[in-house]
Amino acid sequence: MDGFHGGSKTGDDLMAVLEEMEAEQNWTDDSDDEFADPEKPVITSVKSYDLTHPISLEEAVFALDYTDHDFYVFRNQDTDAINVVYKRNAGGIGHVEP
Repeated sequence: MDGFHGGSKTGDDLMAVLEEMEAEQNWTDDSDDEFADPEKPVITSVKSYDLTHPISLEEAVFALDYTDHDFYVFRNQDTDAINVVYKRNAGGIGHVEP
């Protein structure tokens, strides 16, 4: 038999289809294009903080109560480093320092 169920060979059919598609379409190498992740998070808001004037940890915790965020970024007056205070899910306040 000359292929599956008496027809032409499947490999020959597939090769003919691929050659026809290649002739009809202009195949280009899109390897330079970046993949666009459909679930990529989108930045919807940008906040800025004045980090030129250092404040104490106590002042940062006080400021945290008056922001509409769960965190507050500040320059620590004791270390002159950027720190973060945040509201913990389990309750209380967390402090991140380098």
